[in-house]
Parts: sequence; structure tokens; C-alpha cells
Amino acid sequence: MTLSSVSAAAPKKLIVGVLGGIASGKSLVTQWLEELGATVLVADGIAHDILRQDTVVKEIVRRFGESVLADHDRPQIDRKKLAALVFGSSEHHVAKRSQLESIVQPRVRIELQRQIDQWKATHHSGVLVLDIPLLIERDWVKQCDCVLMIDTPEAMRREFAAARGWSASQFAAREATQLSIEAKRKHATWILVNDGTQEQLRNKVQQWWTSQGVHPA
Repeated sequence: MTLSSVSAAAPKKLIVGVLGGIASGKSLVTQWLEELGATVLVADGIAHDILRQDTVVKEIVRRFGESVLADHDRPQIDRKKLAALVFGSSEHHVAKRSQLESIVQPRVRIELQRQIDQWKATHHSGVLVLDIPLLIERDWVKQCDCVLMIDTPEAMRREFAAARGWSASQFAAREATQLSIEAKRKHATWILVNDGTQEQLRNKVQQWWTSQGVHPA
């Protein structure tokens, strides 16, 4: 449903999953929600921390080879090199992505769950925002009270991705790893259409936040 159909009634404590296509503006929206008072958990940030752990680096090098290492004195994973190996729809990419996920995702899941449980235990009211790629595919949506989707036209998303330095093929490769936009819309409780300026989107986020009537603890 669209924002205009939101009910005025809302629980005092809300866990919100954020959905959207590649380069749709999810990170910007979660940043604004944090500024408004929400607690935000970003799965990518947790995954990046895990990729820096020595045991994880060693395991990835064992499976993928030293070509995925960055040029540093201390062994570190070069995320761009690793991404080139795992993002895509070919059987080779799928197999490599499965190998990487078997290393990283169990650790991400444990840490995310720990932080969610900690928030539940320490907050009597407020909003927890889950910024998790593959929110639906990995069943995190089951922990959400509602789902907020940032629905951005593909042409704009491609522009945003290009501004990040992504090529058209990199955009397509990442998009191929996720559910279709139409499938995501079906899971959304609310949809914020991002087809104008950044300021217009920010106003929509503010309107949504106000409509919930949930305040930080």
C-alpha cells in the first residue's frame, strides 16, 4: 500500500525492514530515520567488519586464492575483487557466491540477531530499522513488524549506481542476485516513491515517521 493508506494506530515499539532495488536510496533513507531517532542495524557494515577478521580472511583466501587480497602489509580482503567473483547470474558466479555466503552469512546472522535481541531487551519504545540486503530471501522479514520500500525508477537507480562508480554490467550483476522489484512491492507495508528530488524524498520519510507516532525510548 502507499503512504496515504497508513493507519494512525501503531505499536509503541516497531521493527521496520527497509526494501528497495539496487541503488534505490535505502542507505540515505535509513540515515534520515536514524537522525529522526531510530536505531539502525546495517548488515553490510557488520559483514565488512567480519571480512576483516583474521580467521575469515584466511578461510576466504583458502577458497578463493590470494588474488582477492588488497595490497597491504597486513592481509585484507579487497571487496571489489571479491565482488567481481561472486556477483552475476552464471553458474560460476552462483557457485562462488554460495561459497562466500557459507563463510560470511552465518557470522552475520549471529551478530545481527544478537543486536536485535539486545535492542528488544533495552528499549520499551522506539523504532529499530533493519537495513539488510536480501531481507526477504534470508527470512529477516519475519522479524519485522512492517516493511518500508523505497521504490525508485530503474533509470534513476542506474544513474545513482554510475555515480558510485559502478558499470552497467556491475549494476545488472548485483540486481540479478535479488528478488524482482515487483516481488518486493508485494512484501511492502508502505511504499515511498523516490522519483523526484532528494528533498522530496526526505519529506516523505518525515511524513512516514510522523504518521507512526513512535518516539525514541
